[in-house]
Amino acid sequence: MKKYIAIFAALVALVSCRSLKEEWQPVGGTPKAPAEWDTYDVSGITFTTIHDLKKMYTNQEWINLTRAIENADGKDHYIGGVIVFDDIWIKGQVVSSDRSGNLYKEVYIQDETGGIDLKLGRGSIYSEFPLGMWVYVNCKDLKLGAYNGMPQLGAEPDNTDVNEYETSYIDPQAIIDMHVKRGPKGAPVAPAVITEQDIKDAVSAGFTGELWGKYVTIKGLKYSKEVFALLYPNPSLPHKSANPENRIFLSEAQWGIDTWGMSAAKTVEYARSGVWDTAEVGSGRTRYGAGSILKTPAEVLPAGGAVLESFGPDKDVTYKDILIKYATANYVSHYFKAGSTDIQIRTSGYAKFSDEKLDPDVYAGTSTIDVTGILSIYSGAAQFTLVDEPAISVKVN
Repeated sequence: MKKYIAIFAALVALVSCRSLKEEWQPVGGTPKAPAEWDTYDVSGITFTTIHDLKKMYTNQEWINLTRAIENADGKDHYIGGVIVFDDIWIKGQVVSSDRSGNLYKEVYIQDETGGIDLKLGRGSIYSEFPLGMWVYVNCKDLKLGAYNGMPQLGAEPDNTDVNEYETSYIDPQAIIDMHVKRGPKGAPVAPAVITEQDIKDAVSAGFTGELWGKYVTIKGLKYSKEVFALLYPNPSLPHKSANPENRIFLSEAQWGIDTWGMSAAKTVEYARSGVWDTAEVGSGRTRYGAGSILKTPAEVLPAGGAVLESFGPDKDVTYKDILIKYATANYVSHYFKAGSTDIQIRTSGYAKFSDEKLDPDVYAGTSTIDVTGILSIYSGAAQFTLVDEPAISVKVN
């Protein structure tokens, strides 16, 4: 990343050397429509398939089950990843859109051999890289890594010795433009209809699984009546795995959550309703008991310690009230089954449809659904992201 900072500085210097006449030219104007964009000339370029790019990633810890290692400082450090030093190009069609808000600073592309997550450091990606557009990526100096096993292509993080992630966002815009080129806009890719066995095969393949990052449809999913949500009572305080005092897990039940995600307002609504009053503060080996959400930090943490003092005046406020006071939008994962295989459908609290309720019969487990979106892998299991709102992406049977 330091290398890119130097390159960007040079670009800024070049711009500053323009003539005054150029410098004071009018700016702005009407953004180009996708059909008006110039497409990058790829004549003479030999492309590597996405599958073969993934094969460059050789970290066996991730390939063989994907896990984080606990370091002496108490933080989870994700290991592995590889810098692409060769002038390797991949291409693929865009199969995701962040228009609904359920994706953030990322775009998925796929070719005939698989998909991959591109970490672009900007929002509203759909306006420049719409569905169906061919994208050409020069991977040189980018980092191929994983997030809990999911193949990602991004920049190398700074301070990697203390960074939790193998990759960071490709940023600023000048760096994006160096690596990610637009091609022609084709017809949107049709989703591949996949089976439970296809998913099992992809999980067995690990990092190089063909389905990860692809646009697919899975039919006949049955709700498991279980959610997973990780809440941070005060999100401005440390809340990583080494900070169990500021984490609340909701799992192994529905916890009254009948919406795809939770906006900040919906988080407050659920908390005030009392459906979470038996929830437990803590994570990992440090837990503070069922119902500790109704206790204060002063009641569950060692008196006088720095961790307790970090809560400031909130140390005598219940965790439930702290959660309500600093409420933020939250991801929710609803668990479904394809046969006997778990599929986790994860929705951002910032998605436009986050507070939309699941169909009552689906929530009760009496109806199944067909879903269409992006399939990924998370800690050795299948995870699913809706690209469009449920009215488009979810069909109730």
